[in-house]
Amino acid sequence: MEMQGYDRKAALAFMLPKLNGAEFKPLAAEAETLLNQAVDADFAYMAHAGILTAEGLMGQGYYDDDDAFEFILDHMAAARRAGEKDMDALAAFVDQYMELQEQYLDRAGLLSWD
Repeated sequence: MEMQGYDRKAALAFMLPKLNGAEFKPLAAEAETLLNQAVDADFAYMAHAGILTAEGLMGQGYYDDDDAFEFILDHMAAARRAGEKDMDALAAFVDQYMELQEQYLDRAGLLSWD
């Protein structure tokens, strides 16, 4: 499920060149794959938290950055079967992703600050 109006290709094209691979160096070669996994995990969080409805519309929930970070990190770590040595790099990536995703959503007019 994705947010209605969200253009994954445009989002990835916006985020990919802005990532600082030095901050997640062991995983930097996988940046595009990581972005896709992060977007999937982020939308799973939004559905879980009631932020998005099953139709991809805005629900009644609110986006909690800390909860979202933990959810996305845990989801990605489990999907990747990440070991302890990968967790710091993965966390650094998720931190960058969240900032860039917010910038993209804001520019695309998909954020509501209510």
